[in-house]
Amino acid sequence: MKKIVTILPLVSIVGRPNVGKSTLFNRLIGKRVSIVDDMPGVTRDRIYGRCRIGAKTAYLVDTGGLTSESGKTELEKNIEKQIMMSFEDSSVLVFVADAVAGVTPEDRFIADVLRKYGKPVIMVANKAEGRPAELTAGEFFELGFGQPAAVSALHGDNITAITASIEPLLPETEHDSAREAPVRFCIAGRPNVGKSSIVNAILGEERCVVSEVPGTTRDRVDAEFSIDGRAFVIVDTAGIKRRKTKMERIEFFSTTRSRRAIADSDVTVLVLDATEGLLEGEKRIISDIAEAKRGMVIAVNKMDLVPDPDYDRFVSHLSKKAPFLNKTPLVFVSAVDHSGLDELIDTIVDVQARMKEPLPVELLKNIIYDIRSLYSPGSHGKHVGEIKDVAHDRVNPPRVVIKVNDVESFPPAYVRLIENRIRSVFDLSGVPLELKLSGPKKK
Repeated sequence: MKKIVTILPLVSIVGRPNVGKSTLFNRLIGKRVSIVDDMPGVTRDRIYGRCRIGAKTAYLVDTGGLTSESGKTELEKNIEKQIMMSFEDSSVLVFVADAVAGVTPEDRFIADVLRKYGKPVIMVANKAEGRPAELTAGEFFELGFGQPAAVSALHGDNITAITASIEPLLPETEHDSAREAPVRFCIAGRPNVGKSSIVNAILGEERCVVSEVPGTTRDRVDAEFSIDGRAFVIVDTAGIKRRKTKMERIEFFSTTRSRRAIADSDVTVLVLDATEGLLEGEKRIISDIAEAKRGMVIAVNKMDLVPDPDYDRFVSHLSKKAPFLNKTPLVFVSAVDHSGLDELIDTIVDVQARMKEPLPVELLKNIIYDIRSLYSPGSHGKHVGEIKDVAHDRVNPPRVVIKVNDVESFPPAYVRLIENRIRSVFDLSGVPLELKLSGPKKK
C-alpha cells in the first residue's frame, strides 16, 4: 500500500456517555455531522470534521463515551480502543463533563486516563445554561486541568472560550487554499461487507470500529490524507438497508447521512462481498448513486476468503445480474491482506479525472450527426424529430445538451442509442453521462 500522510492536526472531544460531546462537535463544526440522541453510546466510530479554530485549521474528532465499567462486550472493547487511539493521535484533548450532574466518579476515572497521555487538555463543563460560571468552574477545577470553560453546546453559549484555548496549542500548517482540492470518495454498501475494514486498510490504522455485528457503523466517518502529495478525503458510511415503513430513528438518520455522503463525494466505491456476489441491497445503493449523478467504482472485498478465485466468472455474474454495470470499473480487493488497494485508489483517481474532463464538442457533434443521418427518431403528431445543434455545457458529471425541434419526438430508446455511441468513443467508465434534450418552448 502506498504511503499515507495525515494532513491536519487532530483535536479530540472526549468524556463519558451523554454529556453532549456530539452536540459540541456539531456546534464547533457549524453543521450537524454527528448523530445526536438521548440514548447513551450512539457514537461508536471516531467522527471527523474539518474545523476552523481561530486562524488555524484542524480536524475535530468526536469519540464514543468512555466508561470504567468492567465486563465489556467485544464491540464495546473495540469502541474503547478507538477512543484511546484518538488520544495518541491528537494535538489537543477537549474533556467534556456535565455541569448539571457535577463531577462524577466516571469523570475522575477519565481524568486519570487522560493524564497518562501527557497531551494538553481543555476542560469543558457543558449544559451550563442558567448556572453561575464561577460555581461551575470551581466544581470542575478539582480534576486538575486548569480553568474550566462553562458552556452550552446546545445554545452556543461561551463556545469561543473553547476555541480561544485550543488555538495556541495547535501546530502551524500550510494554508488550505494552497493545496489542490482533494479527491472525495465514499465507501458504500450494505451492512457487513467490510466497508470499515477497507477504510482502515487504506489509512493504515484502525480509524473505524470493525465488528461482526451488522450495523456497527452508524455515523459517516470522514478522514483526510495524502498519497504522494495528492490529497484525499475518504468517507466510511453506515450500511444502507432496505427502506422500511417503520425504521428506528438512529437507523433512519444513518441511512440519510449515507445517501448525503454519496451526493457530496466525487466517486462512490460500492463494496460487494466476494462470497455472496451482487444482491438486491446493492441494486438500491446503485440507484442512489445514479440519482446523485456521482462516479462509481465497484470493489469486490473478502477475496482472501475465496479459494482459487475465478475472476471472469464473477464478472459474468455481475453482467447477468446487472447489465447496466458493464461500463463500471471493477477492482478485486482484500482488506485483510491489503491486496488490490493501490489499484483501487488509482481507479478512483481516474474516474474522478474523467468526471471533470470536458469532451471535445466537434467530435460530439460528429457522433450525434452520424446517428441523425442513420436513424430517424420518429415523429410526434405533425413533427418529425430533428437534431438542430449539440452543446457540452457542464462537467462533474459531463452533460451534453442536444437542441431539437420537438422534445416529444425523441423516445428514450433513441436517447440511449446516443449515449451508448458516445460511451463507445470516449472512456467514460464509472462516469454518469447526462443527456438533455432542449427544444423550443410551446406556445
